[in-house]
Amino acid sequence: MVNWKEIDKKWQRAWIENGVFEADPEDKPKFFLTVAYPYVSGPMHVGHARTYTVPDTIARYKRMQGYNTLFPMAFHYTGTPLVGAASRVQNRDEDFLETLTGLYGVEEEDVPKFEDPEYFGDYFAKKSRLSYKKGMKMLGYSIDWRREFRTINENYKKFITWQYHKLMDMGMVSQGEHPVKWCPNDENPVTDHDLLEGEGVKIVEYSLLKYRVDDYVLPAATLRPETVFGVTNIWLNPDADYVVAEVNSEKWVVSEKGLEKLKNQNFDIGEVSDLDEQLIGKKAQAPLIDREVPVLPADFVDPSNATGVVYSVPSHAPYDYIALVDLQNNPKPLEKFGIDPEEVKKLEPISLISVSDYGDSPAIDVVKREGITNQNDPKLEEVTEEIYQKEFSSGVMKDWLPEYSGLKVSEAKEEVDQDLKIRGEGSEMYEFSEKPVICRCGTECLVKIVEDQWFLNYSNSDWKEKAKRCLNDMDLIPSETRSQFEYTIDWLEEWPCTRKVGMGTPAPWDPSWVIESLSDSTIYMIYYTIAHILEDIKSEKLSDEVFDYVLLGLGDPDALSKDSGIPKEKLEEMRKQVEYWYPLNYRLSANELIPNHLTFHIFHHVALFNPDKWPKGITSFGMALLEGKKMSSSKGNIIPINEATEKYGADAVRLYLTSGVEPWQDFNWQIPEAKAMIKHLERFFENAKDMIELPEVEKPELGAPERWLLNQLQKRIRKTTEGLENFETRKASQNAFFLLMQDLKWYMSRSEEGEARNWTLRKLFGVWVRLLTPFTPHICEEIWSRMGREGFVSRADWPEVEEDFIDEIAEFSEAYLEDVKDDIGKILDVTDLENPERICLYTAPEWKREAQQLALEQVQEKKIEIGELINEAKDQLTDVSPGELADFYKRTVKQVRKMPEDRVSVLSERDIDEFEILKDAADFLKERSNAENIEIWKSDDPERYDPEKRADRALPFKPAIHVE
Repeated sequence: MVNWKEIDKKWQRAWIENGVFEADPEDKPKFFLTVAYPYVSGPMHVGHARTYTVPDTIARYKRMQGYNTLFPMAFHYTGTPLVGAASRVQNRDEDFLETLTGLYGVEEEDVPKFEDPEYFGDYFAKKSRLSYKKGMKMLGYSIDWRREFRTINENYKKFITWQYHKLMDMGMVSQGEHPVKWCPNDENPVTDHDLLEGEGVKIVEYSLLKYRVDDYVLPAATLRPETVFGVTNIWLNPDADYVVAEVNSEKWVVSEKGLEKLKNQNFDIGEVSDLDEQLIGKKAQAPLIDREVPVLPADFVDPSNATGVVYSVPSHAPYDYIALVDLQNNPKPLEKFGIDPEEVKKLEPISLISVSDYGDSPAIDVVKREGITNQNDPKLEEVTEEIYQKEFSSGVMKDWLPEYSGLKVSEAKEEVDQDLKIRGEGSEMYEFSEKPVICRCGTECLVKIVEDQWFLNYSNSDWKEKAKRCLNDMDLIPSETRSQFEYTIDWLEEWPCTRKVGMGTPAPWDPSWVIESLSDSTIYMIYYTIAHILEDIKSEKLSDEVFDYVLLGLGDPDALSKDSGIPKEKLEEMRKQVEYWYPLNYRLSANELIPNHLTFHIFHHVALFNPDKWPKGITSFGMALLEGKKMSSSKGNIIPINEATEKYGADAVRLYLTSGVEPWQDFNWQIPEAKAMIKHLERFFENAKDMIELPEVEKPELGAPERWLLNQLQKRIRKTTEGLENFETRKASQNAFFLLMQDLKWYMSRSEEGEARNWTLRKLFGVWVRLLTPFTPHICEEIWSRMGREGFVSRADWPEVEEDFIDEIAEFSEAYLEDVKDDIGKILDVTDLENPERICLYTAPEWKREAQQLALEQVQEKKIEIGELINEAKDQLTDVSPGELADFYKRTVKQVRKMPEDRVSVLSERDIDEFEILKDAADFLKERSNAENIEIWKSDDPERYDPEKRADRALPFKPAIHVE
């Protein structure tokens, strides 16, 4: 057994003691990448490790390529996550305390310390064995820890103050009224990073249509006011509690939760009372149309959504259609309200929108198409979204609607909404696009209109245009995210950038507000370039003018030094760091942050810096899952990184995290797969130790297996390099490790002991250990050291393809032998022979090889016509009958069509002796098939042993086989 922990610690200490990953400006090309710094409201787990191992892999690769590489790290304290976590401790939230003491190992007597948000953050940033810093060190990340900072440090706050003074001066910050996500408990606007649930959920505007019943108004919320012309009925939930609220002298009937929402959205709410009357069963006057519709019961109506009042359009809303059919087929719920079932049966869907791909009633079409029969079918949500998108993008209002006839649905929606408001028949309210939305303090959030909120004006057209220019020149990985960024830049408008509660930097224009956490983490990448120098400078010396010079090159360093008290050489060193390291080469973060943080990153850079300092690339990650479920520290659904490294070792964790899927795909941690990595690495380590024991020899003459292995090595170098250049860590690690392991296994079965093998294996491992270093650096340093190589492999040169070792014939020959071995194996399986006495292989005659050549030429021209082939072959192969040619081509064309392009190319251009390949490998094939004897024959050899006349079936590089 390998003592992985000992090896891990040995090399982690060595890297730190020798400052291997500390980077300063040098006279060579730089590579600067950053990854989203972690919120420290919980421990580092394997999901986080996936996020941080990918950039570390890339950083290590670029360093070995000769780039001066900077990979820094910091810790995010600002916002409400830490405050929310600390408040859950203060409130003695039993589930949360159980997570702290049970899963995270916090001692009972230490629990009160976690009521302090800063202590909470420090504990999980670097104090605890569960902390991010210790976890990152356990995994051997090549981080320049001199540049570490916390976002509540006073110097960082001065940096944020400078940024927001600049944005304010540019007119990019304003105060006004705007709907925001709101936590009623904290009385504070929240953004995505403040949420336990609901990240990425948007605020949408609903139209409220006033349906009138007696003296009451039923304000039905909808995203599609144009569908009012197809209304058949109103839905109310008979089990929900509704109240009567005086709103602008009208009596509105809404759910209790709906009332809370109206109160927070600047509705003028007067007297509120319980609803004593039963409105279900009555008729409601619909707005804009001269028609009454019945109020019907529906337990599917969610009283927590909008007002709790819904109107029904069964022709265009699948939920409404299914609910109406259910009620018509099962009228029992109507009895309680004295509703005549026959009246309900008379209700028919009303079609008002024409849209291609559907009939008059799209809702009915999709329900029948999908076989939906009840209101609980999850496919209802999918088909509802399908119809909404199709009708909104290509639907047209029907001719029977005179005022709106022929209008696109998107246009009709706006016109109907305006007409409703003009006539006093409509209003609007805001709601979340999805639920639930839960603050980190555990409170359910709602939408509130804040009147004195501060906003970033992302709606500014000039700002948007600059952001688009920057985006156009950026490398986005994966490329498919470009449309997401473009969409986000287009729809972003005002963004609330301050809050009253939470940790962070006071707003420079009003210290009663604090800059919110997503808004203070937009350009901090540039702060890394100077963070280690700022450690020795007191915050009171850091004026806006200091940052103007250091970050923008504005001002005179002599005068600035005199005014600030900062030595001129420090100012110039900071300026030098900025000039050298910026622009940022790549930013890495989660795909779910494209709608906010990653796009803000672009906006703020283009506002504050010249184009030569704009970011160059962004790589986006997929989600991390644990046995199929999303990992969450707050819910305890995690494997802490200290536990994972103790159990599997750092390199096994790293290799598993990088090899399963590409970074932008969702990664699912599964324990059996993680365990398997240990065995893979142990096998590699044992092979390496065996290689180290081999004697050093001068390069001898190399046989076919050696030429093949060295050719494969060049392929692996090329593929690994291609993968890492494109952040494809799965492709890269598969080639750098797993496929090379397969290559080695094949080679060991094909080669013989001796100088050729010794030299080849030493050559292989000298490259292999470097190729694998970005993924498994600890084991590679250990092997490198045992090999007697100088320095750290982490600083060694990245392997380059050696053209002299590329050998297409050797590659083809071994692939051909593997096919032959497999074909023999299949025959032995079918015949149930474990130890055959004799195996005969028959190679095709020369005329078949020539005939195949003609087919290969056609394949390369992207065409293959059997008739044309036969005619051409007749002219060249006059000794072969047309019947034989026809029979041959019927068989060989299938074979040729399936051939990989590289094999077609080799066979077309090279004269390869199939018979000699088999003769040379006869002992190998004999051993692999457990045969007593193996014979290689040319099928046109008159002396051949061929009792079953198999030889005639031989095709070029598809020998006929006889077994007995």
